[in-house]
Amino acid sequence: MKRLAGVVILALLVAVMSFASELSMVIAVTGPFQRNFNPYFAGATGYIAAGFIYETLIYSNTKTGQLIPWLASSFEWSSDLKEITLKLRKNVKWSDGTPFSADDVVFTFETLRKFPALDSPGVWRGGVIEVVKIDDHTVKIKLNVVNTFIIYSIAGVYILPKHLWEKVEDPSKFTNENPIGTGAYLLESFSDQVVILKKNPNYWNADRIKVERIRIPAFSGNESAQLAVAKGELDWAGINYPQIEKLAQQNKDIKYWFAEGNPVFLFFNLGKKPFDDVLLRKAFAHAIDTDQLVKIGMTGYAAPVNPVVIKSGYEYLIDESLKKEWWRHDPKTAEKLFAQAGFKKGRDGVLAKDNIRLSYDLLVPAGWTDWIAVCELLSQQLRDYGVELKVTPIDFGQYLQKIRNKDFDVVLSWANYGATVYHFYDNFMNSANAFVGSNRGGWIDQRTDVLLAEMKQTSDQNKLKSIVFELQEILLKNVPAVPLYYNPVWFIYSTKNFTGWPNEKNPYVEPRITGMDKIYLVMHLEPVK
Repeated sequence: MKRLAGVVILALLVAVMSFASELSMVIAVTGPFQRNFNPYFAGATGYIAAGFIYETLIYSNTKTGQLIPWLASSFEWSSDLKEITLKLRKNVKWSDGTPFSADDVVFTFETLRKFPALDSPGVWRGGVIEVVKIDDHTVKIKLNVVNTFIIYSIAGVYILPKHLWEKVEDPSKFTNENPIGTGAYLLESFSDQVVILKKNPNYWNADRIKVERIRIPAFSGNESAQLAVAKGELDWAGINYPQIEKLAQQNKDIKYWFAEGNPVFLFFNLGKKPFDDVLLRKAFAHAIDTDQLVKIGMTGYAAPVNPVVIKSGYEYLIDESLKKEWWRHDPKTAEKLFAQAGFKKGRDGVLAKDNIRLSYDLLVPAGWTDWIAVCELLSQQLRDYGVELKVTPIDFGQYLQKIRNKDFDVVLSWANYGATVYHFYDNFMNSANAFVGSNRGGWIDQRTDVLLAEMKQTSDQNKLKSIVFELQEILLKNVPAVPLYYNPVWFIYSTKNFTGWPNEKNPYVEPRITGMDKIYLVMHLEPVK
């Protein structure tokens, strides 16, 4: 009898330990999940796949600036900076037991070349001309130009299993319902309301994984996710929570850290009239009260942004002589510029010129309550000038598709900042990224592209500084989009079940859920004993 009781107690302990090492987190607040584990799918389950199930050759930690070998054990540049040789780890297997090899790497890069819609990292646009297998565990990436930034693009390529994906007719449309990856986690179960991952027992870096399971519920908006946070049901929530400090006072397990994240803009479709008129764009820039957007729309948690979008820590790259050109909220100047652009109020109070009325849908992702609040404020602010912006929340996937298809007029969106100021300007202003990347409004300018190309071909700090100065001048003269604020990296976490979280005192990673950052974070977590 004692022996039986001991077995029961041991079983209960195992069950409790297993439950205690289950992490519950938010990936998205956009409603029921689609069963699509394509790591290149820009949606909730695609974000789950990218990092947890599929991995990159190199991990770029944008918080620390580190480039960490991942599926590659090392990488080395050639002396002329036109080749990169990557050595691959030899102890890696796909979760179906098939060995990972150079064939998978070459296949993945070739897939991105054949299906450009998948090449969100921009490796082929960035100068890659060939990816060659040297042996089973060595590949060489060849460039046709010197591009020192390409290593960061390579760090965004999720490697696919050749033996499975070579049978897929169009990988850009493949939903990959039963994912096979090299990553730390396997898909245990799926419903449109919850995804559960379990630890991959054969993971090549399994010793670093102490979280046995990850539970990811679907939420239809910030409100339902906020309620789950308040009830203590989540370990990790990347959401906005107004007055989170009050909840943290009531529940000592709940902590938060809102790091300065990507800049948010009002983007115009520069390929459409009337937004090809710089006077009109400057009028918008002076009409918008960004302080109000930060204080009310973002409940004080966003960080102010300057017109040249240079973050704190990089102030030495600001051209002081151009500060007199920085725009600010100035209603009189805004009204003057609207008039100079030829717009007058009609009988309905809306500004018009010829057959063009300044009345547009303002696109924003559905469920993003903080951004929707910002859009409502923008609509109110601009209404006073005679601009009608109709706040239009839409499904996130449709939102991205409309931008890529140039099927919009104005949109609230973000630009990826990247590892440095240099990366930001390349992301935001390069014509190669027009509509498909962070250049969401479609800024296309030959001089800009020349400067960005020169920036990638030098490591001379004075040269880089002079290029950034000229790019600032282009931004101020042309206003391709209006920067509004730096979005916080929303990060609410609980110390009830896990320790090892990043925070202000230990900022070892930006706690993002959309890429490799999340697995790097999970590797630092330890269950509370």
